[in-house]
Amino acid sequence: MSRPAPILAVLRPLDLSQHLFEVELTFPAEAVAQGAVAAMAAWTPGSYLVRDYARFVDRVRAGSGRKERPLEKLDKQRWRLPASSADLTVRYRVYGNDLTVRTNHVDAAHAQIIPAPTFLYLEGQAHRPYEVRFEGFPADWKVASVLPKRRGAYLAKDLDTLIDSPFEVGTFRARSFRAGGTTFDLAFTGAHNGDETRIAEATEKIVEAAGAIFGGFPFDRYLFLFTFAPKVRGGLEHRDCTSLISDCHGFDRPEGYHRLYRLVAHEFFHAWNVKRLRDPLLGPFDYSRENPIKLLWFHEGFTSYMEHLIVLRAGVVPWSLAAQDLAKGWSEQVQRPGRLEQSLEESSWDAWIRFYKPHEFSPNSSVSYYEKGAMVGWLMDAEIRHGSRGKAGLPDLFARLWERHGEGGLTDADVRRAFEELSGKPAAPFWEAYISGRADLDPAPIARAYGLALEAKALWEGLAPDEAGDPAAVRRAKAWIGLTLSPPAPTIQNVTPGGPAAEAGLSFGMEILAVDGWRTAAAADVNRCVADAGPGGRIAVLAADRGRVFETSVTVAESPERTHRLVPDPRAGLAQRAAFAAAYGQAFPGGPIKRGLRR
Repeated sequence: MSRPAPILAVLRPLDLSQHLFEVELTFPAEAVAQGAVAAMAAWTPGSYLVRDYARFVDRVRAGSGRKERPLEKLDKQRWRLPASSADLTVRYRVYGNDLTVRTNHVDAAHAQIIPAPTFLYLEGQAHRPYEVRFEGFPADWKVASVLPKRRGAYLAKDLDTLIDSPFEVGTFRARSFRAGGTTFDLAFTGAHNGDETRIAEATEKIVEAAGAIFGGFPFDRYLFLFTFAPKVRGGLEHRDCTSLISDCHGFDRPEGYHRLYRLVAHEFFHAWNVKRLRDPLLGPFDYSRENPIKLLWFHEGFTSYMEHLIVLRAGVVPWSLAAQDLAKGWSEQVQRPGRLEQSLEESSWDAWIRFYKPHEFSPNSSVSYYEKGAMVGWLMDAEIRHGSRGKAGLPDLFARLWERHGEGGLTDADVRRAFEELSGKPAAPFWEAYISGRADLDPAPIARAYGLALEAKALWEGLAPDEAGDPAAVRRAKAWIGLTLSPPAPTIQNVTPGGPAAEAGLSFGMEILAVDGWRTAAAADVNRCVADAGPGGRIAVLAADRGRVFETSVTVAESPERTHRLVPDPRAGLAQRAAFAAAYGQAFPGGPIKRGLRR
């Protein structure tokens, strides 16, 4: 069977300062002989939201030779092409002014080209290859792409490969290194206050730590696209590359580097978990609609835990910072009201309509398969480590799945089986509690496996010594009505279900005008008045709801909110300390082992 003729694509700048470029697609005669339907993707893999990319496209025209041919627009993202015995050329204009890893951004400094919102495809012909060229861009601009280049064109073997291969065009700064027989290229775009040598060296260590889990790399070349801009952060995985956006002013402190390193680890680990080791529904894709799956807790949530483990093993992030991040994540998930309403499986399945489209009530009705998934990954890691007597952990589960399934499909049953084999425990109780169920997270497995305790602390227990000895200060710190405001304005952002504010009829979007007769012009004023009343006190709240003013009475309660601190247990034995070192590649953070605990 002969290889299908490729679709020839040429991208040209129209007005870079206005973020406009042109796409010219030449469809071969064999592809349009009977007519065809051209479509624009509605979403891009790795970001589970219909984004309607066709809204950025206009001036769609078709022609054969010098003759313009009629087009019929069928719906928001599809056009009927006329039958043609010769090659058919379609041209259109694209607007790109949204600097995220999911959208095009084109200006006088660079062009970030994301294929999903750029290239039309032919329905029923996803197997057809593409050849992509860039013409008319500034002479000193170059192209970074993971696609192979031949005779000036970048070659994608099919639609899925093209969609999975972003381009960076501009005057980026290039670096590279070799590891495990693979070439890793790095392209840095945008000014920033960081040290690119430091970032490149840390990236190499992260790559080596991740590759060690799987015994090498499943590609000959991999590309990191680093982009820097103010107050932005994001990453998107691809099969043989990743797009990373980081705050350009974030490197004045070590934490800025550490945040970027975690992002690098997360997106790079996806080269296995989700891009190759994946739910069978994750490709080939239907780019016209949602593609829901129930395994995002595994593909995204567990990757969010593995990012911590990888940067620790790589030695590029200290345990003290990882412990803070893990404890913060634990605090959020054990107190989020939505934990009682939605399971991780449900969160995964509804990602398209709930996680990516949150509303004001979302914290009370849903969980994040990323954030709660990371905590459940931590618990599974601890269960495996304890059950195997320190010999295995979550990295070994991934290694086993990779060895067993590789590029093939992965199901929930496969993950259960690997868990049972490595932990020696039945999978059902864990799944029923944390995956399909809504049980509260239990820190006991982490303590048993690693000798780490999650200490819960109330706000008043963390007061400075001079305040901790002042009964009035303690009483003020205990005051709570279950209300979250949107600083600086005294506008209600969230109301805890069943809390005092909810019982008093306060709700989302209302403005607190006064408390006990005192004008509350800012959120801080409301909080001060609540603290003044203290637990057991009653406050008169004047609020506005859609322009109408009303008064209600709220009884102040003692705050149930807690923060957590991850601390090493000084009584941890040899086995727990060894398990910690095996998992995180660092020495146990506690002091010397106490006598009588060498077990």
